[in-house]
Amino acid sequence: MKPDPESDYAQLRCLLEDLLARPVKDFPRIDHIIDQLAHLQLAIKDEHGYKGNNPNE
Repeated sequence: MKPDPESDYAQLRCLLEDLLARPVKDFPRIDHIIDQLAHLQLAIKDEHGYKGNNPNE
């Protein structure tokens, strides 16, 4: 089965929102989730043919 980066991205966003809403922040875990989101965002952009940060490229 093909991995679904958009679904994984949505799940990580929900997890990040939950972690940020907690009274005691787990910053190493938050940083790790943010790094994972950045990698997934690049995978999603690559899937759609975008390179770099400029969607007009």
